[in-house]
Amino acid sequence: MPNKKYLSFSIVLLFTFNVRSQAIINTEYLMKSMDSTLTVGFGINGDFKFGNLELYQFNITNQIGKKFDKHLIRFLFNYEYISENNEVLASDYTAQLRYNYSVGNHYIFSFVQSQKSKALNLDYRHLIGGGYRHNIYKKEGNYFDVSAGVFFENELYLKDTNDEVNVQNYRLSLSSFLKVKLSKKSFINTSIYYQINVENFEDTRLFIEPRWYYEFDKIAVYVTTQIRHHTTPYVDIKKTDSELLVGLEFNL
Repeated sequence: MPNKKYLSFSIVLLFTFNVRSQAIINTEYLMKSMDSTLTVGFGINGDFKFGNLELYQFNITNQIGKKFDKHLIRFLFNYEYISENNEVLASDYTAQLRYNYSVGNHYIFSFVQSQKSKALNLDYRHLIGGGYRHNIYKKEGNYFDVSAGVFFENELYLKDTNDEVNVQNYRLSLSSFLKVKLSKKSFINTSIYYQINVENFEDTRLFIEPRWYYEFDKIAVYVTTQIRHHTTPYVDIKKTDSELLVGLEFNL
């Protein structure tokens, strides 16, 4: 395979509903560009208002993937900052390093992840785990995969300045990934994650994200919605939240 660089810049144009909350993140959208040896992506967007309302908001997304032989390494880093009238509402980050080893159309994977979310009162969340991803269908750019894995999570929540909640769990993770081409230039990626606390089956997390793309020559338009649900939050937050994003992606 020739050494081809793929560079993408993503600009988020609109987001509604709640800010990011439940702690599952999705890196599946990176896979659409991993036919190349090297994938690099960078995205930034912001909203700044002055006068009656002082609002500072920006998001930074960095991603890089390297593929060689049967090995694939991906790194993702996101940072979000929101301040309104000198009150910091969010100063959150997510970082994940993931390794895949291909066995035909199937994968063995491992990952480490770190995260902080002010909206969740989550001071940190550290994960380490791995699993197996099995391809059920793959033809003409369409595919359907399922995966199963296990990971260890260490979380620290801040109820208030004097009260902390430290949670350590092993979770079973079940996932499915679907890509359907609607036309030559349009397709949908859908990812579903279901995570179960192995010591308490009533403690589960669910994440659903369909993402629609329409590709032009070097520009792609996308619309994505994210739904997260945690059956037993560890602090006083809502069980379910959602997010809608509309953006442009430039491929050079």
